[in-house]
Amino acid sequence: MVAFRKATSKTSALIIAAIVLIIIAAIAGYYAGLSSAPSPTPASPTTVTTVTTVTTVTTVSPTPTATPVAKQLIIYHWWTAGGEKEAIDAVFKVFKEKYPDVEIVENPVAGGAGAVMKAVIWGLLASGTPPDTFQVHAGGELKEYVDAGYLAPVDDVWKDMGLEEVIPSTLQAMCKFNGHYYAVPINVHRSNVLWYNPKIFEELGIIDKFGDPRTWDLNTFLEVARYIKENKPGVAPVALATRNKWPLTHLFEVLLVLHGGPETYVKFWAGKFDYKNPDDPVWSAVRDVLKTIAIMAKEGLFNSNHPELTWDQAAALVYQGKAAMYVHGDWVAGYFMSVGAKYGEEWAAAPFPKSVFILLSDSFNLPKDAPHPEIAVDWLKVVASSEAQENFNLIKGSIPARTDVSPKYPDPYRPETAEDFKKSTLVPSAVHGGISKEAFVTEMHNILTSLVTSATAGADVDTAVNAAIQQIMQAIDRSGVVSFWEGYTIDYFITKR
Repeated sequence: MVAFRKATSKTSALIIAAIVLIIIAAIAGYYAGLSSAPSPTPASPTTVTTVTTVTTVTTVSPTPTATPVAKQLIIYHWWTAGGEKEAIDAVFKVFKEKYPDVEIVENPVAGGAGAVMKAVIWGLLASGTPPDTFQVHAGGELKEYVDAGYLAPVDDVWKDMGLEEVIPSTLQAMCKFNGHYYAVPINVHRSNVLWYNPKIFEELGIIDKFGDPRTWDLNTFLEVARYIKENKPGVAPVALATRNKWPLTHLFEVLLVLHGGPETYVKFWAGKFDYKNPDDPVWSAVRDVLKTIAIMAKEGLFNSNHPELTWDQAAALVYQGKAAMYVHGDWVAGYFMSVGAKYGEEWAAAPFPKSVFILLSDSFNLPKDAPHPEIAVDWLKVVASSEAQENFNLIKGSIPARTDVSPKYPDPYRPETAEDFKKSTLVPSAVHGGISKEAFVTEMHNILTSLVTSATAGADVDTAVNAAIQQIMQAIDRSGVVSFWEGYTIDYFITKR
């Protein structure tokens, strides 16, 4: 190249020009041959690329080596609060020990029960950019993704891990649609738990006066709340959080099964009753629960700052002695342990009621067109493993989905609920994706929030309840919950014991 740059003679210039003309002529002749050939097949662009590559190699430099595809697990979940974040981190640790070369691309989206993340996931799936896996509640919530055609079956994971032998049939049904499994459950939660401050209960003699909370009915619950307000006015009788709305619907869910029983509960949430007839027995139970909630709001039996609080902030009121009771799921135990609250002194728990177990399960899946499907399957197998289920549930406050895993729980609550899981009547949670359709649950969030707001502002209770019932009737129509479970009987949702 240096010799060429220094050349100034006419002869050298002619030689260079001749070489250039020869190259141009050769290329022109090649493409002239292509122009007279038949129309190219779909493979033709590859042939042209090959020729270009050869030319480049000859005259310039070798083609650079392709960058290897990154080994990643792109995952979305909503565990960001105390206890739950540490729990999923424990599973990530197990996964990294088995697959150290895989980068975990974690996308936690704050908002309890996935209220915010679900919208994000639907957007990703609709745009054709799914993650490798995402958290989803087993049951109706999972079914919506299956019906939309966004998920791939994971039957091989269930088979390879022998899950049918260790996961109860009720939970199997919540993961299986159209003959295929579409998710792997990592845990089992119970939504119907009464959390209470034992010092306040002891000071006021609550259990001596009203009995074990495991046996209370709806009227007793209201009576206890009123008694606490009268005798300890500086304490909120019942903690509530409505910043994200769903904890209020959670309260309604638990009180409905407490008052109406499992069959009425299932009929309501699955739309399997004569909902256009206001005299249907299901409406009678629903009306009683709505009225109780409205009365509690009007009489100031909830903490006044509930519109500002998230579920964990409401739970904190109990161990801090600012609230006496809280109706919520057993992930509260994980939260209490994460902040060092002492069982028996600052918090205690009772199944509410003990005879029924409202079940929900967090699970993970495999979206179609996941960017790293093989790694996603590896993740699902870790989720299904005994090691991951034990480590996760010890921290989370839940119990393993696998019945062959029996952790040594640090609190006396979970051994009881694990035993109830085997002996109590089981029904899926509506608020947490187990039984109802998301659109209907979302409308219930808004209807119940409006009810509490109206009652707090002084509205007549019966008037507010009647308005809520009319809104619920319309919501059942709009949401399509009835057709969503067409062909399913209420027995599908209930394990009677």
